[in-house]
Amino acid sequence: MQKSKRNHWVSQAYLRAFASDPERREKIWRFGKDTGAPELKPIEKVAVRFYLYAPKGKDGKRDYAFEAKLSELEQWFGDPLWQRLCTEMVDLSWEPVRKMVSLLVAVMYLRTPAQFEASKAMHRQIVDVYGQFPELPSSFDHKGKMYRLDNSKWAEYRDASEDDMKRFWLSQVGSAVWLAEILMKMRWAVVFSDVPVFITTDNPVTIIHPSLRFRGLKNPETTLIFPLSPTRVLMMDNRQSEPNGHYYPLKERPGCFNSTLWRNAIEHMFSHRDPDIVCAEMLAEAERMGFA
Repeated sequence: MQKSKRNHWVSQAYLRAFASDPERREKIWRFGKDTGAPELKPIEKVAVRFYLYAPKGKDGKRDYAFEAKLSELEQWFGDPLWQRLCTEMVDLSWEPVRKMVSLLVAVMYLRTPAQFEASKAMHRQIVDVYGQFPELPSSFDHKGKMYRLDNSKWAEYRDASEDDMKRFWLSQVGSAVWLAEILMKMRWAVVFSDVPVFITTDNPVTIIHPSLRFRGLKNPETTLIFPLSPTRVLMMDNRQSEPNGHYYPLKERPGCFNSTLWRNAIEHMFSHRDPDIVCAEMLAEAERMGFA
């Protein structure tokens, strides 16, 4: 098993579609929310963190199994079917396509450092709430029915280390099938451009709702946006009364899509084009819509 301390949360194979050097596919433009001027970076040096997927066990040794599992999944980004999806008009109703894309998107959404931080925040919340009681309840009532609680491992949960919490988070990422199944049932569409204009980010799966709050993927007004390539953006929503699996040409400027993706970034956008050009397009679109 290959043991690497450099763990990429956005697959390098995925990012190569957005490379600034399409022949060699080794470099990409990176622009940060707080890091100054755009940089042309090697793809291997972006969206990376040491040992993100390799927690230490009780014996102090790191477990690299999950990184190996992700590497196997990421081979799909090199599959001819994925390559066609990024450049052609593939039948989006075809089950193999929906299964492959749904699982890749589900894992991509769950594997980011932002999701790990959210998981740790939830752990802190639970510990803060229940840690104030002298003893935990052994049962609870829900709609008139009593349910027993096993609190025998509370101390272990309460005192979880960073590596313990990482193992729990990785178990959730590794159980992404439940999320993939939800995505498979949504309505799919692709917005395409004849010229490469779309960016991606270090948090490429963007979920939006008119309320500006997360209302769940099954909410009728929820939309998921995922850039497949600089010419293709996948849209998933629950508007089942509208055509499913259609391709729609980009009618407006790309600034609207890229702004939405950029707002969802943890820190960086990635692009095949100079980010100064991308940002100018986003600003022009905001001014046109009266937001700037």
